[in-house]
Amino acid sequence: MKLQLGLLLVVAPALVFAGPTEDLVKRLAAVQTLSGSFQQVVLDQGGTRLQEASGEMQMARGNRFLWHTLQPFEQLAVSDGSTVWIYDVDLEQVVEKPLTPDTASTPALLFGGDPGQVSEAFLVEEGARQGKMVTYRLSPRNDDTMFVELEVTFVGKMPHSMRLEDALGQQTSLDFQGTRINETLDNSVFEFTAPDGVDVIRQSE
Repeated sequence: MKLQLGLLLVVAPALVFAGPTEDLVKRLAAVQTLSGSFQQVVLDQGGTRLQEASGEMQMARGNRFLWHTLQPFEQLAVSDGSTVWIYDVDLEQVVEKPLTPDTASTPALLFGGDPGQVSEAFLVEEGARQGKMVTYRLSPRNDDTMFVELEVTFVGKMPHSMRLEDALGQQTSLDFQGTRINETLDNSVFEFTAPDGVDVIRQSE
């Protein structure tokens, strides 16, 4: 699957003394919406570059997101919080399916789901801290996931990047650019209507 996530609740000095889970939850809770562009790179276990992609993203709490891949081919993934649409422009095909708990736990929705559930879904460690940059390493508590490790990096209050590793050692890196947080996003951003003439495949799960 192609990637195909408010107010700051504590002052910066307090973050130094918080545990990594509490620290991450508070940083996530401070991000109610997230917009910008992304650069994605996929590497195999040996470090060989398998794929590159770039595009634009918008995410909001309530498991709502728009993930628009522009290069190397156009694909649109949209969720209104209950349904997910994946539109492959070249194939003129849309896959429509419900947003299940499994889908809602994917890393792309780290910034769209409930921050308070992070401790239920992940074991959290602090990976690195340098100046305003801090990285958190998340390990899923459930073995039935698409990845075995997730890292998310902030620079101050701004989400900076994410890195995922699956059970085969394949790594996906996402660098966020032009990041904006807590802008008001119209609900229509997270709605999707299939263009005329496009095949729609509806899946029950």
